[in-house]
Amino acid sequence: MMNNPFKLIAIAAALIAFLLSAASHAQSVVVQYGNLVYRHASGATEVLTETGADGSPAISPDGNLIAFTRLRPGERENSEITGSGPLRDVYVIRISDHALRKIVTATHSAQPENEISGINSLKFSPDGSTLYFNTAAWATSEAIHAVPVQGGRERFVTSGNGFAVVQRGKYAGYLVTSQHRYMEGHGSWNPYVLVSPEGKEIKVLGEFGDDKTRAEIAALRSAEGKSVPPIPAAAGADSTSPGYSEKIQRRVRPNIVWSGETAGLETIVSVRCSPSGTLLSATIIRSSGNEQWDQAVLRAVQRSAPMPVDIDGKAPDRFTIPLRPAGG
Repeated sequence: MMNNPFKLIAIAAALIAFLLSAASHAQSVVVQYGNLVYRHASGATEVLTETGADGSPAISPDGNLIAFTRLRPGERENSEITGSGPLRDVYVIRISDHALRKIVTATHSAQPENEISGINSLKFSPDGSTLYFNTAAWATSEAIHAVPVQGGRERFVTSGNGFAVVQRGKYAGYLVTSQHRYMEGHGSWNPYVLVSPEGKEIKVLGEFGDDKTRAEIAALRSAEGKSVPPIPAAAGADSTSPGYSEKIQRRVRPNIVWSGETAGLETIVSVRCSPSGTLLSATIIRSSGNEQWDQAVLRAVQRSAPMPVDIDGKAPDRFTIPLRPAGG
């Protein structure tokens, strides 16, 4: 039986040091001059490729494989053709013995859904069986494709500018992406959307502010069922008087035409207007998840122009309106 307290402290300190060392040397891969350099958990580094043409590496969940892109000889890195990009094939390399396999062959197509160029943002599914990636596609949007890691035909999943794979919760394995969408008579917006691995839309998560990184994190947290921090006010946004929010609600709510469900729906709209109240823009910054309700809200905001003035005799430059259905 060990009863020397100093020896116990020494052992505990050594264990903590070991754990900290292991954590600080988690495996990783970086690109140096177009070559893949792998860092083992021990901290040792190893050059995996020396082509000068490799990029976008992603380590598989089990830590055994690295997927990456390889620019074909003679291809230009940047393409000036809308909806098209450089031809980068996708490879998988086994870390233990450097065994290499090509799993996607890049190609151009007249159909945006079949355009396999400009490949970027490689990400594995949680079980490591599927690799997702973005490609060039439309003038306003990229596309998301998927391919079996062990071999098989790639497939189009959905449109989307960037994406994340949900790692936990009810929707683990699903995708969150930003989609450019048009609303009849109300311009366009770029909400984050939750889709299944097959590309079926599950729900619209909404926009989460102008900071793209924070917005992506907030959208992913929403898909994982976690609370989403409040959206920070836009820089330069004017403050309103305490009673202005109620004044706006009284102006907008009577213009909402809605006969659908009411439970749990809330849409937050960011409004910009001139000092006289002329509506300049109305943008959803947090969706209710019900696209029909969201559009009903936007139509109501537009019908409500000009916006009421505040106590200073001017309409605020910008403000937000949270709106729910009556009885919701």
